[in-house]
Amino acid sequence: MSSGEIESFRTRFAYEFDRLLETIAELDDEAINWKPQAPGANSLLVLVTHALGSAEEHVVGKAAGKTVVRNRDAEFAAEGGSRHLAARATEVRRRIDDALAGLEGRLDEEREPPFRTWPGSRATARDRLVHSISHTAEHVGHAQLTRDLLKARAGG
Repeated sequence: MSSGEIESFRTRFAYEFDRLLETIAELDDEAINWKPQAPGANSLLVLVTHALGSAEEHVVGKAAGKTVVRNRDAEFAAEGGSRHLAARATEVRRRIDDALAGLEGRLDEEREPPFRTWPGSRATARDRLVHSISHTAEHVGHAQLTRDLLKARAGG
């Protein structure tokens, strides 16, 4: 049985992934590829693809030390359909669950800081997980706003 802290991380990742998929539910490929006319804006396809890739890299790769094959630049160039995203979310969730099981009792181990301006020079596996959850939630918010702008543009 895993600790309450590991379960909390697992629950929060599941929650954020569900929110990502709910944001794009029932949207067609044109909608999923639309992006607001604002500098730096991204499509829903890009946002969901990137959020999943980033979570996998931070948790499975950086926190748990397992191999992750990721092309961040390709995430931001994603175009096309969204049918694969539910399966991708399921796969990332499974990999995160496995990684979290392997981090039981190891959350205080040192890891590379999640970003360059990290306070101090030390970070832990726990820091990586917290950063990944906040980063995923941030992109959920971006996706929800993008969806809302799309609906407003369409008049509903």
